[in-house]
Amino acid sequence: MHRLGLVAGAACLACAWPALAAPAPAAAVPAARIDGAPLFAFSVDSSWRIARASDPAAQRSATLEALIANRLLAREARKRFGEAALWSGQRVGFSREVSIDDQLVSTLRSLYGKEMEQDLQQLPGSGLDSLLRPAPPLTEAELDAVFGKPGALQLDTSLSEAQLARADKLVLLRFAKPGGGEGSISLADVARRQNVQGRVALFARQRDFMQQQARQQVASWYVLDWSRRRFGAQALADLRRVLADQADVQAMMRLHGMGDDQHAGSRLLDTLAGQVGPDQVRAYYERHREDFVRIERVRARHIRLPDEAAAHKVAAALAGGADFAALARRHSIAPDAAGGGALGWVRHEGKPGWLAQLLFVQTPGRVSAPVRTPAGPGRDAPWEIVLVEERVQGVQAADSESVRYVASRAVAREMAAAQLAALRADVLRRARIEISRAGLAGGGPA
Repeated sequence: MHRLGLVAGAACLACAWPALAAPAPAAAVPAARIDGAPLFAFSVDSSWRIARASDPAAQRSATLEALIANRLLAREARKRFGEAALWSGQRVGFSREVSIDDQLVSTLRSLYGKEMEQDLQQLPGSGLDSLLRPAPPLTEAELDAVFGKPGALQLDTSLSEAQLARADKLVLLRFAKPGGGEGSISLADVARRQNVQGRVALFARQRDFMQQQARQQVASWYVLDWSRRRFGAQALADLRRVLADQADVQAMMRLHGMGDDQHAGSRLLDTLAGQVGPDQVRAYYERHREDFVRIERVRARHIRLPDEAAAHKVAAALAGGADFAALARRHSIAPDAAGGGALGWVRHEGKPGWLAQLLFVQTPGRVSAPVRTPAGPGRDAPWEIVLVEERVQGVQAADSESVRYVASRAVAREMAAAQLAALRADVLRRARIEISRAGLAGGGPA
């Protein structure tokens, strides 16, 4: 069994170790007040340290400004759209709360992991492993009561409240608290923190997976409890809120088609794209003509071989400098072999066949690797080696459907970005923001 370390995946457990030291006073100092509510220096400094890890030139003042804007934007996002709409794309992923908890643990571990490990060395056995108390294995009858009979077809891997109540009584792992007392991780604790893949593993009764998840939750609990004792519950709750704000702002950006995945669907972006007129499409096209360059035609040759072995033999000869046309005349099984495999000019028209598609992605003057022609599994299929000798490029017609689609989506994203920028300016203008000395000079942990 692997040694238990400080891993991601927070566990919300109703237990706490005794406070070994008073929380750091600076952690609970407000760096700013936003409409009267505090934003703690601990959150600002922790976020700044994370920012500097990727950008050493990151400024604390810029971090503070971003956190203030995020708090206001997140509040507006929840008001306008609601959490259900913001997180509607997470049906197969982790829930909002679990995602934020996990990010909190990951953030704390990355910032203070070395200090946590030093404290772990003071525990009996120099680590969390020595505190674990294995619980009796769950019986098949107990698992049946939660998941139903094995092998039953499951249309939904979500657990009902009744199933979770039964799972709450099934302990997977117990652990001793250094100051006395005992904590535990139940099957329900594990089940509540799974995505679809994890729930499938639970329904499949993968006991090793259950134990692994329980062990991770003990480690995550330690990260949270250590941080509460070090910085205080208020400061930790505020950092979690900062991460929640960031997550909700990112979710609102996804609704506007501005997330990490530019190809993800967005109803709002679809609506805006439908409002883009021909003049806007034309203007975008003229500003971004280089984005609409396409291959008009290529002049090419090919060699068709009966099997993979023959294809690789010819490819080796070509790599050694042999003449392409000569090898085509000697080895190709295509009807155009006598002409050196010449395909002439292949134009980009309609929906190109697979060979044309292969030609259009080749670099002129460079022999391709052998490629098997499409065929069903187990069926014989010839292999192709191609050479593009010349390529002619052009620009898509301004009135083409592809230009209209691409340009209208791009203009819609510009409109969405402008809407978000206006919203940011508006919430900042309407908010009452007070920056404290801790906000200006820094007051949290280094």
